[in-house]
Amino acid sequence: MLRRRPDPVVTRRGAAIFGALIAIGAIVLAAPLLPGESEPDEGALAPRDFIAVRAGEFVSAALTEAARRAAAEAVEPVEVALEEIPGQQLERLALLFREVARLRLRADLSAGERLRALGELPGGADLGQAIRSTLLSLDAAELESLRVAARDGVEALLSSPLRAQDARNRIEAYLLVGEVPSFRNGEGALRELLDAFVAPTVGIDEAETAARREAARAAAAAVVVTHAAGELIAAEGQPLDAALIEALRASGAIRQGFDVFDLGAAMLMGAALGAALGVYLYRLQPFGRPAERRALLVLIAVLGTLAAVRLALPALLPDADARFFPYALPVAAAAVVVSSVSAPRFGAIVAVAVALYAGFIAATAPDLAGAAFSSVLEPLELVIAYAAGGLAGAAAMQRTERLGRFAVAGLAVAAATGCVLLAFWLLTEQRASVSLAWIAAAAGAAGAGAAILGLALHVLLSLALRVTTRMQIMELAQAGHPLLGELQEQAPGTYHHSMLVGALAERAANRIGADALLVRAGALYHDIGKLKQPEYFIENNLDRGVSPHDALAPAQSAAIIHGHVASGLELARRHRLPAIVRDFIPQHHGTRLVTFFYHKALEQGAADAEAFRYPGPRPREKEHAIVMLADSCEALVRASQPRTHEEIDGLVDGVFEERLAEGQLDDCDITLRDLREVAASFRGTLRAVYHPRIEYPDAPDEADLP
Repeated sequence: MLRRRPDPVVTRRGAAIFGALIAIGAIVLAAPLLPGESEPDEGALAPRDFIAVRAGEFVSAALTEAARRAAAEAVEPVEVALEEIPGQQLERLALLFREVARLRLRADLSAGERLRALGELPGGADLGQAIRSTLLSLDAAELESLRVAARDGVEALLSSPLRAQDARNRIEAYLLVGEVPSFRNGEGALRELLDAFVAPTVGIDEAETAARREAARAAAAAVVVTHAAGELIAAEGQPLDAALIEALRASGAIRQGFDVFDLGAAMLMGAALGAALGVYLYRLQPFGRPAERRALLVLIAVLGTLAAVRLALPALLPDADARFFPYALPVAAAAVVVSSVSAPRFGAIVAVAVALYAGFIAATAPDLAGAAFSSVLEPLELVIAYAAGGLAGAAAMQRTERLGRFAVAGLAVAAATGCVLLAFWLLTEQRASVSLAWIAAAAGAAGAGAAILGLALHVLLSLALRVTTRMQIMELAQAGHPLLGELQEQAPGTYHHSMLVGALAERAANRIGADALLVRAGALYHDIGKLKQPEYFIENNLDRGVSPHDALAPAQSAAIIHGHVASGLELARRHRLPAIVRDFIPQHHGTRLVTFFYHKALEQGAADAEAFRYPGPRPREKEHAIVMLADSCEALVRASQPRTHEEIDGLVDGVFEERLAEGQLDDCDITLRDLREVAASFRGTLRAVYHPRIEYPDAPDEADLP
């Protein structure tokens, strides 16, 4: 194996910062940051049996308040006689009949005006329109009999103490024994008048009642509760009221105030999550250069998913009705997004880590208070379902080059989630058939959500953070890109050479498991700098008899030749080619010499080798090394015009030996086995492209034709 590159894409410092940010975010999402936040709320169900940690006794504020409230409510209201009521009501009744008599004589008033006038009298507002009409329509004898009956009834009913709640019954009893007018509906008219003018003669002395009740509250003894160590305070599933929560605090079954222990647990778990992801990020090196923005995208995806879990689970758990709503959360979206911008193996690590931490949040979140699960298997089911969906989504995102890959990932997430839920459904004792429909719906929602949310985050975050995606590289690898069209128009030889190098390198990359799409894109643009002065490069010089370099000094020619690297970088930036593609422009020549002109300069005298050297750097990834080797092999074989397969093989092997001897491959992690596979691939492809042609005989003259 060649020497490992000294500068990894993700440095130790970068991985440490990434892990620290993950840890901080995870701690914030899981820790009870407010005093008492981890205590259960009134009305919540006890998540487990609560046992007293210590023996003792305490004055229960909740039970004492309940006892004092009961003592106060037991005090009967203090009644007081309202002696003025009988006289007031009889006077109002008399006023009503006097006004009726007066209105009956007013011929200038309409019926409606008379009715309104009666309604404005004291007590008249309590009379309905029907009784007012009756009073105005009765003849004198009937009216007088009604007046006398009403007066006698009011006097009789108000002559003894009368409470408000007894008034209706007393009136009905009086109508059975009292004098009732004999005209039609006289009893009804009398009932309405009694209802309007019979008022309670017994009231409540509010001040005295309040004083006696307060005295009863003060006299009530405080309620003292005792408990023994190990005593059951609240059973699992028991509704928790204020008195029980108070007993839980006093007995030590739950901790009171700011829970440093829960905070410590969250800090340890958050630190473990951050450390694990940071270490794997450094060890796996899943990103291409530059890595900072990709790491930020992963950070947002992971913490965003955990935040969604933290906000959604309190509304979805416990799943007592077996609706499987918690499993519909698209937790796998984190793994899908991470795999779309990094190696799927890191996406798999993220899938497992997010699933485990989601389970921790579900079991310890303050507003869930541990009452999230209705069975012992449910937390295990939740974690496995999230992990399986994430792993399936990460595996499906291998080489994300088209949008359809997200749909495949969604199907994989749905299938994996559904299989896990079905397996746990088979383990339950009560297997309701309707649960199968809910399982299918939850798994489908999880898959669809992971695909849609994953695609949205992939596109939006990639644009916002300027992260190059494989779909963008796929677009660049198409021959229709404007920059390639310009290259084809102005430097057709270079364009043809780039296409051949792309095909040559892509096949070799596939053979050793390198990124073939990136290799193809890098090969297509590696020589775009030749657009500046295309005629100075031999593949674009159609007049092979004359070279523009003939009139130049070797140093000038070398400056033009290796200057195409700087020109290419300038063009790439102008056309906004991503850095991951731009890197092929300086690295495909590494720090090699422009050998032809350097030797020509030596023939003319002394020469400074550094003036004839490409600026570099040397290839840092195996993809850059493949393009360097493909570029040299294609150019050499094309220039040499070999006539046999053996000659092609010798030229290819010579290029590989020369690059190894020059140390151009020392900074990348390509192995000798990889190089043997790449060389074999080059030999096969170049044999097919530059195979010897059959020599046909000269065409006969027309005169010789029959």
